[in-house]
Amino acid sequence: MDFTLNEETRAVRDAFNRWVKEELIGLEEKEKLDPDAGIPEEIVKRVRKKSAELGFYSHHMPEEVGGGGFSNLQSSILREACGRSGSFLASYAIAGPEGPSPMHLMFNAAQREEYLTPLIAGETSACFMLSEPGAGSDAQHIATRAEKRGDKWILNGTKHFITNGKHADWGVVFATNDPSKGAKGGISAFIVEPGMYKVGRPHRAMAGFEGQTEIIFEDAEVPAKNLVGQEGMAFLTAMTFLGIGRLQIAANCVGVADYLLSLGVDYAGQRHAFGQPIGARQGVQWMLADSATEIYAARNMVYHTSWLVDSGTQDPTRELSMCKLYATEMVNRVCDRVLQIHGGMGWMKDCPTERYFRSLRVLRIVEGTSEIQRMVIARTLLGKTAR
Repeated sequence: MDFTLNEETRAVRDAFNRWVKEELIGLEEKEKLDPDAGIPEEIVKRVRKKSAELGFYSHHMPEEVGGGGFSNLQSSILREACGRSGSFLASYAIAGPEGPSPMHLMFNAAQREEYLTPLIAGETSACFMLSEPGAGSDAQHIATRAEKRGDKWILNGTKHFITNGKHADWGVVFATNDPSKGAKGGISAFIVEPGMYKVGRPHRAMAGFEGQTEIIFEDAEVPAKNLVGQEGMAFLTAMTFLGIGRLQIAANCVGVADYLLSLGVDYAGQRHAFGQPIGARQGVQWMLADSATEIYAARNMVYHTSWLVDSGTQDPTRELSMCKLYATEMVNRVCDRVLQIHGGMGWMKDCPTERYFRSLRVLRIVEGTSEIQRMVIARTLLGKTAR
C-alpha cells in the first residue's frame, strides 16, 4: 500500500493550513473570541461561507450536488489538518452536524434544490434531530410520533441535545409513524423549518457554551412533500451513513492529539525544574512516547479505514467502530498526559489543555458511545452469539 499523498491532496491540505493560520487564527485574536462563551453567529456564518467558497466546507459531498467530490481518505486528511491547527474557528470551516452530510443525499430533486444546494454553499445551516430524553444510544425506540392526515404529517414529541438547534434554517427530524414496525419500516424522516417547532431550553454542557438545545413538536404540521425518502425506511437508511460520521470524528481526533502532543513536547523542552528541562525526566519522556505511539496507531487506522470505505471491497462496519472507539479514547488520554506535563499551568484557562480537556470528553459519547462501538465490534466477530 502506498501512503504517499498525491499532489492534489497535499495542495488542498496546505491551502487549508495557510487559510487557518493567516485568517482564522488572526480573527480569533482580533475579535478576542472565547469559545467557552460561544462564537457569535455572525462570525460562524462568515467562516462557513468563506470556507465553502474556498472549497473546504463541503469537500466531502459529491460533485453532482455541488460538493468537492473528495474521497474519504482525502476528507480524513483534511479533517486531521483541521484538528491539528489548534484553531477553534477551524471547526466551523469543515461541515459538522450543522452542515451537509451523505444522509442528505436521501433528498429528492426538489428537496435538494431548496435545502441542500444552499447548505452546501454555506449559505444556510441545518440540524439533525434524532436523540430524545428516552432514546439516545437506543435511537430506534424514539417516542416522537408522526401521523398522516391528508396532505400533511402531524408531529408530536421532544428532541434534545440538538446541535445548532437554535440557529438552524431547517432540520431533519426522525419520528415513529408505525410503532408496530419500529426501526424496520416504522420510522420516517421529515424536513422541518423553525415555524414548525419550538426551540426549548438550551443544554449547558461541560465544554462551556450552549451549543445544543431542546426541540419541541406540538401538533406540528409538516407538508407531505417534506417526507425524506421512503415512508418508514428513514432510520435504516440513515444508519448506513452514521459510520462515515464516526470516521470523520476519528480523523479530527488524530489531528487534535497531534496538536496537543506538540504542546507537550515544546513545554517539556522549555520548562525547567530541579536544574534541568522536565523533558530530561523519564516520566515525562514516557508520557510523550506513549502519546506519539498511540497517535501513530490511530492515524494508520483512520487512513486504512478511509481507504477501505473508498475501495468498497468489504463491509467496513467493524473498522469504522474501531476507529471511533480508539481515536476518541486515545485523544482523551493524550490530553490528560499533556495537561499533566504542564502541571498547574495545564489546568489554567491560559493554557489550551484546559479547554481541550473539557471539550474532548464528549467525543466518547456522540455518534455512538464507546460502549456501543465495542458492542458493534463484538457482534461482527461473534455474530448471533453476541445477540
